[in-house]
Amino acid sequence: MRFCIAPEVFEKWPEYRRCTVVGRGLENAEDDPALLALLREAEAGVKADPALEDYKEYPLIASWRSVFREMGLNPNKFPPSIANLIRRTRSGKDLPFINRIVAIMNIISLKYRIPCGGDDLSGLAGDLRLGPARGDEPFAQLGDPGTVENPDPGEIILHDTAKGTVFCRGWCWKNGDPSKITALTSHVALHLDFLPPLEVAARERAVEEIMGLLEGHCGGSITTRLIEPGNPCCEI
Repeated sequence: MRFCIAPEVFEKWPEYRRCTVVGRGLENAEDDPALLALLREAEAGVKADPALEDYKEYPLIASWRSVFREMGLNPNKFPPSIANLIRRTRSGKDLPFINRIVAIMNIISLKYRIPCGGDDLSGLAGDLRLGPARGDEPFAQLGDPGTVENPDPGEIILHDTAKGTVFCRGWCWKNGDPSKITALTSHVALHLDFLPPLEVAARERAVEEIMGLLEGHCGGSITTRLIEPGNPCCEI
């Protein structure tokens, strides 16, 4: 199985990069006091940062809002995942600790202010592809598997090339139920999305940290690959 980014994505957004971290043989228990402490620390940093008071104008969020508008999505109605996560955290409510992998994704998202999503690969039938939608692909949002909708034509989606099943709509807007990460998840692909003005050094720190957290708290084997215009695919 491979993960690939369609050439149309890099043609329109040439500065976009994605790091895909693949974990195999992971243990994903539903509790971990050390990870919970790191999650609360990351939340505290977001709540205390005055630069996030108008979070929509924060440079790392504003860049994603601009991409969403270019994609044809209203970022107020369809917020990038990092914008929604920052908004929820700034509201004062603690994020739930769902399981170790989800906690790790939230820690990295909050600390580096980047979208970070993930997919359980156990049900993947073909390759995983990020690219424009035809508009007829089936999408069941996280927590509501019985309701199926379709993305808009041209919307950037993450989907199973064999089944057509959408794992994530709107690039990094909303995850689907078929690839949700549960306590039983052992084979996973985590996706860290990067746009300017994030610096390369920060990108490298985020990748190093997420790999360390996975290795330290979930075990298994971890590999990573930077997906960019000259290298649009990796094995998962």
